[in-house]
Amino acid sequence: MKHLASIAALLLLCVSVTFADSKPVDKFTSTAEKKSKLLEEGEDSFKYRCEGVAGYSVIFEGAHGRSWINLVYDSEQTNLMDDILNACEGEFPSKANDVVQWRGTMQDGQFVPYACIFRMVSRVEGKPVENLVILQLAGAGSRVVGQVPGSKGNAAAEALADKLCKFE
Repeated sequence: MKHLASIAALLLLCVSVTFADSKPVDKFTSTAEKKSKLLEEGEDSFKYRCEGVAGYSVIFEGAHGRSWINLVYDSEQTNLMDDILNACEGEFPSKANDVVQWRGTMQDGQFVPYACIFRMVSRVEGKPVENLVILQLAGAGSRVVGQVPGSKGNAAAEALADKLCKFE
């Protein structure tokens, strides 16, 4: 009977650790110029390499009044410009701040991201409109999977990222 109780306690501990590891965790990086490396600069364009997480780095770039991000993973770069700009209603979408949110889980003490969330701003009838864009992380195959109006807040974007991106 003691062995059965020990086995049950061990199983309960394993289940608890599994659930603790699957709880979403957020990490944040920045696209601020002072924290980035300038790669290219033109008359009306720029390209910076910024810190990411778990093997990802962020390429923050812009041209002609618009800006967006791409990701680099394992030396391969995504091409997300069109999908990011199309996810935003209005004209001249650009990254609204320096924050890049990485959503993931802790597995064996390591952060394993499954989504990236960032805020974009554009103009609709002359007024600023914000959207939170959600990327599903899959290395060089990372892609835009959704957007949430900025007025709904980060919690709504996080919930959508968890629903669309989290691999069980």
